Amino acid sequence: MVKSIEALARGIQVLDELRDKSPMSLADLHRTTNINKATLLRILKTLQESGWIYRSLGDSQYRLSYSLQQIKEVQEQSLALAELASPIIKDLQRDLQWPSDIAVRDNLTMKVVESSRPQATFILNREQIGIKPAMLFSAVGRAYLAFCSKEEREEIIKGLKAAGGKEGRLAHDFVWLEQLLRKTKEQGFAEREANYWGISSTDGRRVEAIAVPIIHKDKVIACLTVVWPEGNVEASNIRTLFLPRLQSAAKQISGRLP
Repeated sequence: MVKSIEALARGIQVLDELRDKSPMSLADLHRTTNINKATLLRILKTLQESGWIYRSLGDSQYRLSYSLQQIKEVQEQSLALAELASPIIKDLQRDLQWPSDIAVRDNLTMKVVESSRPQATFILNREQIGIKPAMLFSAVGRAYLAFCSKEEREEIIKGLKAAGGKEGRLAHDFVWLEQLLRKTKEQGFAEREANYWGISSTDGRRVEAIAVPIIHKDKVIACLTVVWPEGNVEASNIRTLFLPRLQSAAKQISGRLP
């Protein structure tokens, strides 16, 4: 039988307390964890040196590091977004007959946090939750990049350039990128790269998709997409039927967020 590591368990206990009740003093942590103060001080010192927590100079209280706090906020926002959006994208699929995904930014990619693909009959990759579409090739990535703030867009592009690969080379192509982003903003939606991820439908056809931003308090927090097998949707319907319904659903989702 594998034994647990007691010291690690105590460290996680301290992180859990700070996650839920930060900021906390040494006395607060001692009271809530029941860890003796000498051991607690060693744990706190180790966590500080590892960058997990910090002790404020102003009040001498312990807090999660900024990076951990950001992770917590992003995770909580993603969970809330998925829960609130679920019935909306279910209705969207009923109206449009094709499934939708919701994706949030995850550093230099997007990350799908909710999807109605399991209800669709034509999609092969139904296990979509957690999939990370590429920023410059996916509809959700292009929509996010086009509608996010200038500062955030420059940060993402800088990161893609540094990361290299195919996306890195495209990120260096200023003319191509500017044309893509301008077209996306002008038409109000992004389109998926035709050959991105190859063949995805059960009958051997590629998948097409468009995406719109979900904007909350003047900030793009996610993107909403609808997908279908290549050739199944008339081009005119994309603008007259799909786009208005997709934009309406995005506003509904935004309106449900606190």
